[in-house]
Amino acid sequence: MNIVLLSLFSTIIFGIIDAVFFLFFEETAQNKIKKLTHVSMNIAEIVTGSLSAAAAIFVAANVEISLEEEMYLIHHPLLDVSGILLGTLVVVLTYVFYIRYIRKTLLSAKKVY
Repeated sequence: MNIVLLSLFSTIIFGIIDAVFFLFFEETAQNKIKKLTHVSMNIAEIVTGSLSAAAAIFVAANVEISLEEEMYLIHHPLLDVSGILLGTLVVVLTYVFYIRYIRKTLLSAKKVY
């Protein structure tokens, strides 16, 4: 079981990095690319998607290489898909929790004072 979880680890990191990039930087990056290069929004979306995937692959591959030096990992497409979806789910649930509870609490605390 531990081998499966460790095998999922690098793809979970990939999913987290990819989702965080899209959540926080996608719109800003697209606007800068569009402004600097005068390309259509479709091209800007392709470029930001590529940058996001490249950064996520770079980090996830380094994590995977580090783990493989220490132990055996399972390589299977279903594990990759599952890890990416789990990483994305972690970001989505964290963001929803932040919006619903923490941000609402902070805003209501500011209104009181």
